[in-house]
Amino acid sequence: MAPLIHSLVWLGFLSAANAITAWQKSNYTFPVPESPANAFSADSFSTKADAIAALKTALGNVTIAGSGDYYYGQTIARVWTNQRKTYPDYIVYPETPEHVSILMQFYSKANSFWGDGFAIMGGGHFDTGGAQSPSVIMDLQRISNTEIVTNPPKNSSEYAILKIGGGAEAGDVYDALDGTGWAFLGPRAASIGVGGFLLGGGIAFQTNEYGTGVDNVVALEMVLLSGEIVMVTPYNEYSDLFWACTGAGWLGFGVVTHFYIRSNPDPGMVTVGTIAWSEDQADQVFEKTAAFWEGNNDVSAFPALLYYLKDPSDISALVPLRERKFTFQLNALYFGGDQKKFNETYGQFFEGASSIVFEEYSLKTLQQYLLTNYPYGYNRLFYGKSHTNSTKEFYQNTFAIYKETVNGMIARGEDPGHTLWVDEYVFPGWNGAGPTDDSVTAWPHSTSAHITLTSGEWTNNSLTEYMYDRDENYMMAYLRDFQNGLGEPDIYDYPNYIAQYSKTSEIWGEQNYKKLLEIKAKYDPECLFNRGRVIATDACVAKGLANTFADS
Repeated sequence: MAPLIHSLVWLGFLSAANAITAWQKSNYTFPVPESPANAFSADSFSTKADAIAALKTALGNVTIAGSGDYYYGQTIARVWTNQRKTYPDYIVYPETPEHVSILMQFYSKANSFWGDGFAIMGGGHFDTGGAQSPSVIMDLQRISNTEIVTNPPKNSSEYAILKIGGGAEAGDVYDALDGTGWAFLGPRAASIGVGGFLLGGGIAFQTNEYGTGVDNVVALEMVLLSGEIVMVTPYNEYSDLFWACTGAGWLGFGVVTHFYIRSNPDPGMVTVGTIAWSEDQADQVFEKTAAFWEGNNDVSAFPALLYYLKDPSDISALVPLRERKFTFQLNALYFGGDQKKFNETYGQFFEGASSIVFEEYSLKTLQQYLLTNYPYGYNRLFYGKSHTNSTKEFYQNTFAIYKETVNGMIARGEDPGHTLWVDEYVFPGWNGAGPTDDSVTAWPHSTSAHITLTSGEWTNNSLTEYMYDRDENYMMAYLRDFQNGLGEPDIYDYPNYIAQYSKTSEIWGEQNYKKLLEIKAKYDPECLFNRGRVIATDACVAKGLANTFADS
């Protein structure tokens, strides 16, 4: 097979002609629970204490925790980015969609007591504060079931459909599917929440073969602010809501209690090679990586190039600072467990490596592979941009920015810890599994692109301004100029990696953003969902809560 030409002509036109998402192939619908009767009136309570008492009565045995309660502390500990932690008045733990319905009915009546807005927590990872509120947090962790709701015969061309709870974490789903023969196109670390991951696009380990997570979602069970529990599909009266949830779902339209998503066949064992080089091998690493990104045609391969400050000969250890070196690392995954094919695909990277570690994982255990890179308890940023090409010069310049940033952290008395920069390879055209054009989904991604990511880690709060400045005005500015300098058509940033300073037009595009404003105004006319990124509907602007505007 001739190598695929990694140019935007191939990406932009061939992929648009052939790509089709899972939900475009079939029209699915599923039953929903009956919405509970509204138990609250506008004058049900006159104080915050009265309101909470009424909520406890309506919810029965559902846990409502405050400061000092074990469950309260457990939820706060799940907030991954330390600088985003807040300490709310209460955390509520619904166990069913009906409980969520009661909560939405309650909040629609009692929101004036909590001007900061309810927050909805899935995994607690996203770095915009959307899962955080000083008022009330709805923690969905007890709605975390995974079911196989359609299970076609093994010789069928159809794949099973999964029903996954909106509060599930990746590890919950991988554990539930182990041994079933089916796999989930989900997060790449066990503690990441499924809800935020899917609503923000969903780049998964097997994205190069099956596309993004959001393109495999076929329906949503959602609770509206009125408390009505509805089935949301691309083909029913809530098609606009489904569209908004395909890459912009955490902007605040309702609460997703269950996702219905197409599975894919369990690939069996996964061969993982962790290949590391010292800084003196930089040119060789950059040349080989850029060539691989340009010519790979194997959808079973999922690589990422990382920059670290660590020991290249002992990559699993975080050695004392004075012993660390600037290191390049290729996380090379190959699905199917075939060492020979792994060697054929990645063998050009072996020469000159300081260390090579081979490991075998199942999908159930693969979720542990990256966890040591992302410990809890630190201030961090986790932001990136998309780009259609990776070149030797691109890597040289991004490494220079990264190196200067890390040296600046050390000069200010900080141990950089697991601070890293990543370039994640994405197969051209999503391997035919993406949307047909940029208007099909809220996140316009008919053109695939590689994903960059800066993941900074620090403990001293005095470094926060420095880290954000380095990312916004150096790394992000360079990435933007690099892509613009290619003179290629627009691509759009992966929503789950956006920063507060990311441009709206670079995430959703001008036309899609206008449509999102209309849908937000329709389903949240009073701007009651107002945590994290809040788009500029008239109500959100009037309340002074909007923080995401059109660029022009």
